Amino acid sequence: MIALQRPKGSMDMLHLLSKPCLSVLCALFLGVGQPTPASAGDDAPPAPKGKSVIRVAAAQPRNRTIDYRLTPAEALARVDASLGELEKLVHKAGEAGCGAVALPEDTLGLLKWEVAHPTRLREVLPEAVTRMLDRLGKAAAKHRMYLVCCNDTVEPDGTSHNTAFLLGRDGKEIGRYHKVNLPLPEQGHARGDRFPVFEAPGLGTVGMLICYDMVFPEAPRCLALQGADVIFHPTLGGAAIGDGDVSLAAFRTRAVENFVWLVVAQRGRGSMIISPQGKIVAQAEGDDGLAIADIDPAGSRQGGDAFNMQQDMRGRLFRERVPAAYGVLTDPNPPVLAKVPSNVTREEAIRIMAAGLTTGEERFREAEALARAGKTDEAIRLFEELCEECRTSWIDRRGRERLERLRQVKQDAKPNTAGIADGYPGDAGIEKDPRVIFAENFEAKGLAGVTSRWETASGPDNLSLSADVPAGSGGKQSLLVTHVGGQGTGGQLFRRLKPGYDKLYARFYVKFDPECAPIHHFGTNIGGYNPPTSWPQGGAGLRPAGDKTFTVGVEPFGNNWVWDFYTYWCEMRGSPPRGQTWGNTFIRDPKLKVERSKWVCVEFMVKMNDVGDSNGEAALWIDGKSVGHLGKGFPKGKWVYDKFQRGEGGEGIRWSDAKSGPESFTVPEGGAPFDGFRWRTAKELNLNYVWLYVYITKAVKGHVSRVWFDDVVIATEYIGPLQRRDPGGR
Repeated sequence: MIALQRPKGSMDMLHLLSKPCLSVLCALFLGVGQPTPASAGDDAPPAPKGKSVIRVAAAQPRNRTIDYRLTPAEALARVDASLGELEKLVHKAGEAGCGAVALPEDTLGLLKWEVAHPTRLREVLPEAVTRMLDRLGKAAAKHRMYLVCCNDTVEPDGTSHNTAFLLGRDGKEIGRYHKVNLPLPEQGHARGDRFPVFEAPGLGTVGMLICYDMVFPEAPRCLALQGADVIFHPTLGGAAIGDGDVSLAAFRTRAVENFVWLVVAQRGRGSMIISPQGKIVAQAEGDDGLAIADIDPAGSRQGGDAFNMQQDMRGRLFRERVPAAYGVLTDPNPPVLAKVPSNVTREEAIRIMAAGLTTGEERFREAEALARAGKTDEAIRLFEELCEECRTSWIDRRGRERLERLRQVKQDAKPNTAGIADGYPGDAGIEKDPRVIFAENFEAKGLAGVTSRWETASGPDNLSLSADVPAGSGGKQSLLVTHVGGQGTGGQLFRRLKPGYDKLYARFYVKFDPECAPIHHFGTNIGGYNPPTSWPQGGAGLRPAGDKTFTVGVEPFGNNWVWDFYTYWCEMRGSPPRGQTWGNTFIRDPKLKVERSKWVCVEFMVKMNDVGDSNGEAALWIDGKSVGHLGKGFPKGKWVYDKFQRGEGGEGIRWSDAKSGPESFTVPEGGAPFDGFRWRTAKELNLNYVWLYVYITKAVKGHVSRVWFDDVVIATEYIGPLQRRDPGGR
């Protein structure tokens, strides 16, 4: 940025400039808001004419990981089988007219075998790599293609490296690169000590990086400073540490900040080609797919600002560097290391990776199988062992998630789970418990005394107090909502729950008159608005924004009168014919019939997700019995539009917003794990209201429907049913 300076004693010229003038001035110097070359008229330089165009492919092979239990001879036999399949993928690129093709890191799939047999690498790696270079090189040479592949190697001095190879059009090696940036678990290998580039006629100056290298901006910059036109990136991972699309953004940034072509080859997913302008010009789809693009290795580098456009922005970018100011980049012990210690040693990290890729991974699947089989105690013990042995790894992180769910499942399964209500017979004094956020027992001298405890009360003519109360209640009154067909839709009470919560339990008692008309909608509901309001908001048929609102309720559905959730949130499923999003349901159990003329205890729990994750949860109890608990990874089932059907597999169907129509998919027998709930996308949205209401729209004119509510409690822990005041009491 250009600084405007003033002489001593003079008026600051910035004060004389209006805000519009400042905006224009900044835009001119920084290139913000300037015309693009396509619309800049005579002032824009013509796009450079490239020297040549070459078709390039980034391969996306399916997973061909070799079993770590195999003997060296068996592992080499499996290498041969994999090479036979990879040769077909190379030929596929050649038949598509490609002049270069790249394969991912760990091309041979030997990584798990290697970490299980660190002392036997010499028996397998030299021969395996020789076969790889020979067979894949010959396959590429048949099409006069350059080839990039990558695998661990053992050097004559006994050191091992993670190595990328560049083979020429004749199938012979042009050069190789040893991975420089090694994460802790890989530091059993030797590091590379430089970033070489190689000349490849027709392809330009070529550099190679491997996986974790791309997380360090210095690595591609070193190649770019040596004139690299194209960087091939064999990888098993991303370009940044983070969730969501941060890695994709980092890949694009690495390309545009160096004005290089970036060819990313990744196993199973993520293979793509990115231009020096940071645009993704090709992406692979599916197993053994190819991302293919025609590129001009010398082109697509136009850039500049309002006062200077370059045909190749590297002509300015690398001249405008200030290397003398970058000394900290080469300091092996920068000040930050004194502030941020590592939570694991190099030796521990190597051991943990070896366990995580071999026996740990298998035992994790075993623990999940125990959980699916209902062997909760055995699953908990195994997950606990794994978390201890593989601390800080993915096994530790996911294992602790599984443990939390399994412990909750175990708690839910107890026939008489202890709850807050156990300590307050008849709920007497329960409102004083520090875990209770709000309690309403409808004990007041009149209706006004009740509604004063709520912020919104609608349909007052339909609300009254009744002497009918649940067994065990310590009160003498309940709330009666009366609906007469043709006269309104019912009544409601609403209030905020301040300051907002990340996990709440809501318990209420309800009774329906035997002649009650079908319920259109019903609550007690809890949910959140951002910002909070003192009244309920609508939005039927619309998917809420993840930073604005969500709602979770339990309803007796229509003519069937079956208990189930009724939820609105930002990832809810749509329905035909136009993808409308009505409240989604999850339990679908015909045995959960609502018993009219009987008081029923309903309790449900909502746990918020961490922003960036879908680990939100919901659970439901009827008369103290757990009848449903959903979270990330459990239970299994399938979606049929807006209905999750537990325990079912086969053909599922969903509404696709992208296709504006239905989309079928196949689910394994017994179902696929539930996705979990992404209730929110912003931390500011949380559980901050309770809404009690009856909404009836299809009653015959003059038909009377009655619904009673009592003993509503909102708390941060499980509440449970009313406890009798004494053995002989109600």
